[in-house]
Amino acid sequence: MGAILKIISPGIVSSIQDQGRRGYAGFGVPRSGAADSVAMQIGNALVGNDPFVPAIEFRFLGPKVVAEKGRLRLGLAGNITAELTLAENGEKQSLSSWQTVNLNEGDVLSVSSLESGATGYLTVEGGIELTPILESYSTYARAKLGGVNGLPLQAGDKITAKLDASRDGMEKIVNLPPNLDVKKVRVMLGPQEDYFTESEIGKFSNEVYKVSPDVDRMGIRMEGVELLPRPEKGSDLISDGLVPGSIQIPGSGQPIILFVDCQTIGGYPKIATVITADLPVLGQLVPGDNIRFELVSLSQAQAALREQSLVIQTAIESISEYFGEGVMDLKALYQANLIGGVVDANKSGHFPGHLEGK
Repeated sequence: MGAILKIISPGIVSSIQDQGRRGYAGFGVPRSGAADSVAMQIGNALVGNDPFVPAIEFRFLGPKVVAEKGRLRLGLAGNITAELTLAENGEKQSLSSWQTVNLNEGDVLSVSSLESGATGYLTVEGGIELTPILESYSTYARAKLGGVNGLPLQAGDKITAKLDASRDGMEKIVNLPPNLDVKKVRVMLGPQEDYFTESEIGKFSNEVYKVSPDVDRMGIRMEGVELLPRPEKGSDLISDGLVPGSIQIPGSGQPIILFVDCQTIGGYPKIATVITADLPVLGQLVPGDNIRFELVSLSQAQAALREQSLVIQTAIESISEYFGEGVMDLKALYQANLIGGVVDANKSGHFPGHLEGK
């Protein structure tokens, strides 16, 4: 049996997530999965895992955990701060985002509220021992699927790592982390843009919308200019398919952006759909954020996805060993050429312009 991580406090809401359940929407099963797939992939790379190995996702406020058994190495992904309390002497160490931390038995890690954004991750080196449900470990709490007992993490839950000790104990850091632009969300029109006049579509793409307090993994309600459908169309339609990123316009005229835990069908017209590359942006929106919807073409959406892959690759390639703030990197020091030459103090010519003739 591997090392054991115990949840002391789950924060506001923490859950186990991976890439999600793909291919089950036809059976009414939502996709679920990571709210910010970019952060998850980089966090897993920090600890040497494959991109979507199941991890602890937390929203708005991080968990407090303890290494109950063995030694674990965790990756901290997201714009977060954390504090490590050592079991040996009670010493507290401050930690920053985008780095690893080794927990010895009894060490306590406390993750505070996010400095910006809404979603962060704790990745576990080697992965965790869980039973997949419908080919995924992701938690979908409304149907009690996946994760630990099908629910968000609770105080007292224990997560068993596949490793009983970290592989090498070296700390790592991401030197070039991603920087998501949460001021705009790129969308493609449709599938029911014909329910709206060009004037209403212009309002949708030109006005600023504010994220309401009603935000979760199922959807994000926006506040702003009211969008009215064509009178002959109305605000209802025969229910059809939904995907994360669908933007519904209900009778209130206020957009609802559906997210990773969204239902699979719905009966409101969808004016537009968030492009795949900007779904992680949705995972970082917090109440009060102001955003604009930017209309893009299919080719632009495809280019954005390629650009996102490069951002992830750049961040992963920037991972290096980390020795802490103000600590000398001896390995780098030993690899550097610190000697520019050798002089002989007995030979004045070895000091041109200084000792000659003196």
